[in-house]
Amino acid sequence: MLKVKNDNYLNRVHEKIESNVFMQHMGFKISQIEIGKITGEMPVEPHLYQQDQFVHGGAVAAVADIVTGFSAYTLAAEDEYIVTAEIKISYFKPAVGDKISAVGWVLKAGSRMHFCEGEVYAHKGEKKVLIAKASTTMAIVKK
Repeated sequence: MLKVKNDNYLNRVHEKIESNVFMQHMGFKISQIEIGKITGEMPVEPHLYQQDQFVHGGAVAAVADIVTGFSAYTLAAEDEYIVTAEIKISYFKPAVGDKISAVGWVLKAGSRMHFCEGEVYAHKGEKKVLIAKASTTMAIVKK
């Protein structure tokens, strides 16, 4: 069971999302916030492409980092920040489609680090394909 340290976590996560300029630039939007779990999506736009018109692997990794990081943020106390200490991503297929979606969750919450996982999907019409899986370690930093 995941322990909530801040009853105001929902507002705090929304504030952090709204101030995340990089997410805005990518076009990534959070669609669901739960304790220890975040879901979001973004349209596939040309500024996300690499040289062969696939979504760049860095953009896919960034999406995985965002959902796993914010899933950890749902558990943060008011005097804590969450930063990525480690990320490992495995790419299964090229990112091709109309939109990218991702889900991230806290696998194990700790007192100094949270271990998280995430999955990234490409959507083309009604077809949804798992394109990458991430494992992250999120460090808890006191203000």
